[in-house]
Amino acid sequence: MVNKNRCCKIDLDPIAKVLRIISEPSRLKILCLLKKKELCVCEIQEELKQKHNLVCHHLKSLVKVKLLDSRKENGFTYYKLNRLNYNRTIKDIYKLLGGGGSV
Repeated sequence: MVNKNRCCKIDLDPIAKVLRIISEPSRLKILCLLKKKELCVCEIQEELKQKHNLVCHHLKSLVKVKLLDSRKENGFTYYKLNRLNYNRTIKDIYKLLGGGGSV
């Protein structure tokens, strides 16, 4: 029996979960910002021009799917891209949607 949540030897559930999370434009912008360097919440908030609690909600969502890591220092929370998980996710999405197989 074929598992309906597998295709091209990739487990689709984690990819679908990440795609739901990053489908929000602000979260995509956060990923773009953090590709360059680690930032504190206030810097991300300034770039997004959104309220603190909304920015924190977006960040929590991205941490939950392991695309970001956080650390606290001197009362500030800093976020950075989890490069290993980010690259793995991009690779899996590419394999699924564009990776050289037939349509």
